[in-house]
Amino acid sequence: MPAVAQPCSVRSMGHYHFPEPTLIDQIHPRPFVQLYWCGSGRLRFGTESGDVEITAGEIFAYPGQVWHRVRSSAPATDYWWITVDGPLADACLHAFELRPPWPRIAGPPPERLFMRLAAVLPDPSQSSERTAAALGWELLSAAASGGALLPDADQAVERMRRHLIEHASDADLSIARLATELGEDRSVLTRRFTRLVGVAPKPYLQSLRLSRAMSLLHTTEASVAAIAHDCGFADPGYFSRAFREHVGMTPEQFRD
Repeated sequence: MPAVAQPCSVRSMGHYHFPEPTLIDQIHPRPFVQLYWCGSGRLRFGTESGDVEITAGEIFAYPGQVWHRVRSSAPATDYWWITVDGPLADACLHAFELRPPWPRIAGPPPERLFMRLAAVLPDPSQSSERTAAALGWELLSAAASGGALLPDADQAVERMRRHLIEHASDADLSIARLATELGEDRSVLTRRFTRLVGVAPKPYLQSLRLSRAMSLLHTTEASVAAIAHDCGFADPGYFSRAFREHVGMTPEQFRD
């Protein structure tokens, strides 16, 4: 458990491999969110509306205060997981639109990101807890954005997604102009992007910028205004409001 109260904290994580199908967890309702990311095999989750099965490159998440019933349903099942708690844990899932319908395509598990998280979680210091929270935010962002290449018929969506990742720090980045450059109608492309990636282009870009801001707040001594500029926010005041809305505290509070 985190030693310092935070609105959204990474509670624990793990990496499991099951050679044969087996019951993994049957947990009473708990006040934490749990995200599962399948690397191989199949996982089956019990929900109130029926079972959900995910396979390699897909994710599933339990919100807080629900039963967890998890089973590996194929040989050689390998997966990563994290639990997130705090008063805004469920709000984090909502912010990234990590909710039904399941399963969601997310691509291969970002193992390096999970390993970075594993390295800091055992350290109870405030600095490490804040770093873990930032890494947890990055993992949720990665889960929401998806990692797999999209089908050939939707390469415009994939090009848009890659462009947003590579140019998130550009404050002049325009979704409408990018759609025009790709030779697509903005509204049509936005709907396709939302359906395939799981979140609309604008909040997707916002999550990329805020994830980078969280990392910079922990790893540099740059001013909040400088970090806002480096992350693509032309107005530091708007950056602070957006940060507080998504993280639950001001940039200064997050850094302290």
